[in-house]
Amino acid sequence: MISLLFVVLMLSACGGRTGQRRIGIAVVGKAKTPYWDDVKLGAEAAGNDLGVSVKFLAPDNEDPAWQIRKIEELIAEPVDGIAFAASDPKSIAPSILKAMQSEIPCIALDTDVAKNRYAYIGTGNYYIGQQAGERMVSLLDGKGKVAIIADSSEHPDSLQRVRGFRDILAEHADVEIAATLEKKSEVAQAGDVESLLGSHPNLDGIFCASDSAGLAGAEAVRKASKVEQIKIVCIGESPDIMSLVRDNVIQAAVARRPYRMGYLGVLVLHNMARVGVANTLMILPRSEIIDTGIVLVTPMNIIQYREQLMKLGIKVKF
Repeated sequence: MISLLFVVLMLSACGGRTGQRRIGIAVVGKAKTPYWDDVKLGAEAAGNDLGVSVKFLAPDNEDPAWQIRKIEELIAEPVDGIAFAASDPKSIAPSILKAMQSEIPCIALDTDVAKNRYAYIGTGNYYIGQQAGERMVSLLDGKGKVAIIADSSEHPDSLQRVRGFRDILAEHADVEIAATLEKKSEVAQAGDVESLLGSHPNLDGIFCASDSAGLAGAEAVRKASKVEQIKIVCIGESPDIMSLVRDNVIQAAVARRPYRMGYLGVLVLHNMARVGVANTLMILPRSEIIDTGIVLVTPMNIIQYREQLMKLGIKVKF
């Protein structure tokens, strides 16, 4: 990130289509949650560092229609760039295409939208699932029965996470996926997991593909008095998940880097506004994908993780 910033600042000295005018960038998030609060914080930090005006927009809850309306409003303003996190990649695609045809550079955050963007900044969900799988195998010493819990199981992010996890476990003959709880659109509840534990009393581990699945899994394991007996690996970084990691109810959380995602989103769009899309793409990976990476948080390193967040100015609540 630092080296990319250096290149951006060098190129910016040459001017660009905006001249000396203050650049305006919009970031459209999925919802008002702690995760998106961290994206906002990162985007605003980049705005301060680069002298860019940053507008962060997000609905109270995920709302694809709301996102489409906001994109249309941003096209009419207009802005110099849009970083967007699509709740529904298919429905938002025409509006993003319209923005790009209006010469407003667009990049995807958190969830990729294939061709309808210049770049994607986020975490590879297949890779996240793989990391969760590797940690589960390690916690079980290479042997045991595991359940998978996934919300919105038909969403591309969830599908890729589960596939990555399954592919790792397929390499270990003594680790069996004994049960799967996949909710198509609704959120998994503790009662759902309690029923699963009743049907499979010999489970050794649970993989939770989201924050909400992790909360449901942890509550059910607590009620069953099987904390630490059943190992939980979760994808998520919310304060509630981190509190459960601290208490060793969840043995590992694969945390994404939302602050970095917001920062890099503004950084890349700033470059596109200053020196053009083509010049910016020349210094990005050929895939046009910037993977922001993950942090594997465990009870052993959660204090260090907390300190890292605080250094970024993130208000830690665990």
